[in-house]
Amino acid sequence: MILDVFIIAFLLSVVTKNIRCVFTRDYKFLYLFPIPIVLQLLKNYYLMVFSFILLAFLCFVNRKIPGFKAIGAGTVLNGLVMSMNSGRMPAYEPFVNLLGLHVGSRHIVFEKFNFANILGDYIPVILPWGRKFLISPGDVLVYIGVFLLFLSKKRC
Repeated sequence: MILDVFIIAFLLSVVTKNIRCVFTRDYKFLYLFPIPIVLQLLKNYYLMVFSFILLAFLCFVNRKIPGFKAIGAGTVLNGLVMSMNSGRMPAYEPFVNLLGLHVGSRHIVFEKFNFANILGDYIPVILPWGRKFLISPGDVLVYIGVFLLFLSKKRC
């Protein structure tokens, strides 16, 4: 769903003529942002933990840029819940079944809420074009941050 959020936020920033702000901000260590994404594709627990630590660091050093505080908070929540679940995101099984979602190797299903999965994927989202997702509270913060990043006119 993050791709959908980026595309929508980007298009809205173009329509509102705010796209210049996105590209002229003083990002720190921008060249490091792809590294955590690649590390998460490798499906190694320790690399996953490191990727979230690196993402949290990058959000922290960019915290003065609109949206990065929310993205950072969501990143920390997602990293925490995945760290407590062997590097996999817990997904609420009744909603997984209801939405007909496929659970891949990066997820683990749960039926009852507990401390280790309360920050997992249990918020159902059905987009107007038919894509279905379960998202976590951390994802909500990340998506809010992405919209703030693309649509805020502060500091540009």
